[in-house]
Amino acid sequence: MSDQPDPQVAENIVVGDRPARNPGRKRLLLTNDDGVDSEGIRLLAEGLARSYDVVVAAPARDMSGSGTGIGRFDPDAGVDFRRVRMGGIEAYAVDGPPGLAVMAGALGAFGPRADLVVAGINAGINTGHSVIHSGTVGAALTARTFGSRGLAVSLEPSEPWLWHSAVTAAEAAVTWLLAQEGPNLVLNVNVPAVPAEDIAGARWAELDRFGYFRVAVADDEGHKLQFSVGGESMGEDDSSDTALVRQRFITVTSLSPLESTSYEDRDAGWLWSPLVSSAHDR
Repeated sequence: MSDQPDPQVAENIVVGDRPARNPGRKRLLLTNDDGVDSEGIRLLAEGLARSYDVVVAAPARDMSGSGTGIGRFDPDAGVDFRRVRMGGIEAYAVDGPPGLAVMAGALGAFGPRADLVVAGINAGINTGHSVIHSGTVGAALTARTFGSRGLAVSLEPSEPWLWHSAVTAAEAAVTWLLAQEGPNLVLNVNVPAVPAEDIAGARWAELDRFGYFRVAVADDEGHKLQFSVGGESMGEDDSSDTALVRQRFITVTSLSPLESTSYEDRDAGWLWSPLVSSAHDR
């Protein structure tokens, strides 16, 4: 008999010693790509924990720009994680990108499946088609892949950071998403860097042609190179998410999952015939 575990049985990592939960509350899994120690996720967790059963599973370090990636994943070696303090909220630092944390949560690593995955609050907006590179948005899309709803929340930079507005917007978005019926939804929310009383309102927005996102890459010596990426036409379309954030609107964009493109002619002989010809010439 083989000593190897049955892969159908050993599919979950179970974390013990969890705080007591309120079974009457909806369950939220919170993650981000700025790292578990970021102020944005701590304030978001504190705000949402007043009304929901919250568990935090976020990268141990800054993983901005990781998209939907799960990193280098070896099922046999496992993934390192550690319990972290977050004001009485169940929280874990995961040695990997947010997509990995969401996948682990969907497989039961942090207890019962979440009713909603919330990613953020990201330090910097995520707009336009470039959101595919964002670990914050990528986490929300990964939730959809594993059968849950997803919400990504990002805040425009300012000094000081106006986290309260983004927390309030996130709370409203969570309430709305949990009340919806039908297919699992993924929302991308961006909040302008103005006091709450100066926000112009909230608008459904189209993705900008390219948009904006931030990347941080750390090397082995501990140095960090941070940069922002934006397209030359960023915000030119007045109905785009980038433009509306500049106009002091909170933007909401519904994101669709990855879909294949259909072709009327299903014959792909153009790809196969050269292989046949090559085989005959040998």
